[in-house]
Amino acid sequence: MGCHAEYAEGFKKTAHGRKFPLIKNIPLDKACETCHGPGSAHAAAAGDRNDPGFATIKHASKLPPADSAQLCLSCHKDNEVNYWGVSAHKQAGLSCVECHSVHQAKERKNLKVGTTETCLKCHKEQKIGLNLPSHHPIREGKITCAGCHNPHGGASGNLRAATAEELCFKCHAEKAGPFTYEHPPVVEDCSICHTPHGSLTDKLLKQRMPSLCLNCHKWPHTETANGQPAFYRTNKFYERGHCTNCHREIHGSDRKKSFIP
Repeated sequence: MGCHAEYAEGFKKTAHGRKFPLIKNIPLDKACETCHGPGSAHAAAAGDRNDPGFATIKHASKLPPADSAQLCLSCHKDNEVNYWGVSAHKQAGLSCVECHSVHQAKERKNLKVGTTETCLKCHKEQKIGLNLPSHHPIREGKITCAGCHNPHGGASGNLRAATAEELCFKCHAEKAGPFTYEHPPVVEDCSICHTPHGSLTDKLLKQRMPSLCLNCHKWPHTETANGQPAFYRTNKFYERGHCTNCHREIHGSDRKKSFIP
């Protein structure tokens, strides 16, 4: 702490600095060795990088990712990190210090920057999606990426639920049913119709209607000479445009199989 005063002062203000003396039952000035290992040889080197003792101290950002993560996992054993060993981030060669800072963290969970900003530094495609007209309110700060995803891994990828449908229904419970008449895509996979991060189309739909619906519901009607379905022409469907103008209970209905109220 005498040599690394800046880091020591920053550490005192973090969750680690406040909790180490209580949880580990050690004074703050002895806490460094919990992560960095025995420091006597390093201290004796007195800053001389040519002294072999100087390099004996552990530095998380300079260790191989697996070894760096293991320093954190030696204490962090809660359910949040149960699946780190099979997580996408671990497989990509990342370690805890890519996102977290033990000494000078400014955000919750010892993050270097905010939760959403942390994720979007790498996930550029999702960042683009969140800037499209229809998106989950992440950039508005109402939810964060971690509301749906566990960055440390999970039983189903990094989702905070067993399936994507279960995750969606945590917020959109009214779409879950059970209904007497169920729309199969709702039961099978919400992402058949919706894209989660952002869309040019209202309600996070993958395509505009009627194109989206016609991917599954083929026109059964006789075509006219110009190739237009008779129903399309005679009912002026091209003027109305939305299947949900009539089929409003599209996620499921207790009244009609056609999902018409």
